[in-house]
Amino acid sequence: MSIRAAAYFGTFALLFGAIGTAFAQDPSGISSELERTATTTPAEKVAYAESSNNEISDAVATITTLLDSAKKDADVEALQCLTSRLASARALQQVSEGAETAMKDAISKGETDRADHEFRKIAVAVSKTRSLLAEAQQCTADQATEDGITNVTFFIDEDVELDEENALDIDDIDIGFDPPDVSPF
Repeated sequence: MSIRAAAYFGTFALLFGAIGTAFAQDPSGISSELERTATTTPAEKVAYAESSNNEISDAVATITTLLDSAKKDADVEALQCLTSRLASARALQQVSEGAETAMKDAISKGETDRADHEFRKIAVAVSKTRSLLAEAQQCTADQATEDGITNVTFFIDEDVELDEENALDIDDIDIGFDPPDVSPF
């Protein structure tokens, strides 16, 4: 996080104090952010839009750094994965910045419905950008693992005596089939 962003968050810490609990209750963040639309003041909407756009900009910068690293490593799979995530994040950044401008304009004109609509667009964009950032980080993490031999070292308490009763037979815990290579989660 940049110094500018840290100072910005410090300035609005009190403003977001009551809002922070809503983020913690919903892991996806979208529904709680959308529900807040009706209860936020125009000043809170503007502050949220600015901090969200800073977060999106930071995410785009992080994905760009990951992409540059993949280019140096000549990792074709990571390049493809990161390029698509970066393109999507940049598109969301443009949408969110446009929505912030439109929201500020609607607030100044007293058009609350339009301001709420733009606020929701920003909430969805920042949530999707968080997902894209996590996916981009996974692109490089997937490439970091390689097939090979794994050594496992067991440390046994000196007070425990190993005999036939304490031994664990691997076949006792074998479930009959191997798990899939990739988890759906």
